[in-house]
Formats: sequence, C-alpha cells, structure tokens
Amino acid sequence: MKNFLVILLLIVVIALLNTLIGGAAGQALASLFVAIVLFVGKGDFLIAGYNTASKEAKEKCNIKRLRLIMGSCFILLGALLVFMDTIGLGLFMAATLLLVIMTIILANTWAMKK
Repeated sequence: MKNFLVILLLIVVIALLNTLIGGAAGQALASLFVAIVLFVGKGDFLIAGYNTASKEAKEKCNIKRLRLIMGSCFILLGALLVFMDTIGLGLFMAATLLLVIMTIILANTWAMKK
C-alpha cells in the first residue's frame, strides 16, 4: 500500500509539473523530483530489476551506491532535457544513449558487493 501511494504521488507531481510548466522544463523538474525520491531512499521499488529481484540478489547489491547512480542519472537526464534545444536533437540522443550505457555499467559493477 505504501508503494502504491508513493507511485500515485509521483504520477500526480509529474503530471502537474508537465501541465504547469510544460515541455522539456517540466520533464526536467519531474526528473529532478524522481532523483530526490531516490536519494532520500524512498524509491527503491522504482529501480528496474531491484524491485523484482530475489532476496539473495538484493543482498549482492549495495543499495546506497545504486541509489546514488540512479539518482545521478536522473539529474543528468534532467540537465540534458533543459539543454536539448541548445545542443540539438542528435547530440541529445547520443548523450542520452551514453548516459544509459554508463548507468548500466556502473550499476552492474560499482554498485555490486564484492
């Protein structure tokens, strides 16, 4: 029930930001909001794969590092969204792809316990 309420709150905040501000700025603020939820430690269930992982798999993961990686990814994505018109669509897509690849690599190496 708690996760449902957090998801509902996320949906409402993101919808309000996109409606009130609109465009890339609204999406960037929504991305920042998701990053804050992750940094505070209330958004673990939003991390794909971690939510459905077994208890053994969750024990192999350093959740604090994973939160840091995912939150940072959302902040950088928000920054890319803000500058999307300035840098152009091609560079935006390339930078987003690079960000996703780096996030996957860090999440599967640095965020794992040894």
